[in-house]
Amino acid sequence: MVPVFRTRTASYSESMDILVIGAGRIGSTFASHLALAGHHVTVVARGARLETLRHDGAIVMVDGRRAPVRVADALDPAVPHDLVIVTVMESQVDVLLPSLALSAARTVLLMFNTFRGTAPYRDAIGSARFAFGFPTMTAFLVEGRLRCRVVGAGLVTTVSSPACAEVFRAAGLPAAVEADMDGFLRSHVAFVVPLLVAGLWTWKRADGLSWHEARRLVGAWGEGFALVRDLGHRLVPRIVAMVSAMPAPLLTALLWAFSRTADARNVGEFGPAETRWLIDAMAGVAPGRTARLRSVRP
Repeated sequence: MVPVFRTRTASYSESMDILVIGAGRIGSTFASHLALAGHHVTVVARGARLETLRHDGAIVMVDGRRAPVRVADALDPAVPHDLVIVTVMESQVDVLLPSLALSAARTVLLMFNTFRGTAPYRDAIGSARFAFGFPTMTAFLVEGRLRCRVVGAGLVTTVSSPACAEVFRAAGLPAAVEADMDGFLRSHVAFVVPLLVAGLWTWKRADGLSWHEARRLVGAWGEGFALVRDLGHRLVPRIVAMVSAMPAPLLTALLWAFSRTADARNVGEFGPAETRWLIDAMAGVAPGRTARLRSVRP
């Protein structure tokens, strides 16, 4: 069932009450664009990020632009937000589910890497107001200031809800609707895990991957792609399907080259926690068919 916003306004171009849980680079990007589009945005943050946002009263860009937001340290389940967007890592979501389930929010949109599938979250939140998505953008926090790029080749956020896609597009965030969100999410995890490992392996090194290391990661790539297909999904989007069909020597060369870029170093800075979580999730689905993935677990 696709959620439809029961807003107090006649058009998605008009103001909505939106809560963003997670004030990192992704949450800050969504919050800033939605706030600048005229929505009433509250950001849930913690630690130093919470204090920075309280002090600034806004998400501040590296170029000095400001997106005014309200700030909170927790979700208030009694507030009937039009939309709640959750952008924390999957390992941090379970503690939020009871509050999200009790929330008076009209639509709850989860946005993070997951291989376990969307069903547990849909069951917890309720199918009538549940949506899932995946953000695709380039974003970093530089000394508390946001640097992001949301428009460009391949930079399209994917969501299960046409209503959410409409809101994002109106705020300048390219968005597409995907019917098989489980297939999309699992395809993305299979695609991104070797790239994350490449970044972690080379983050503090003077050089990139060795040829042998790149070949090991190509083996993990193939294992992950096969697992997605075995679960009954086609590989999406098209770039993932194209990569899965490339010969191993070409993929090895691509990974070897990627590991020598600034993008690889940026990926390495995110740390190993999410990569470990994703590999463990893949192994949990098929423990006897993930030997290569487990062998590269950081």
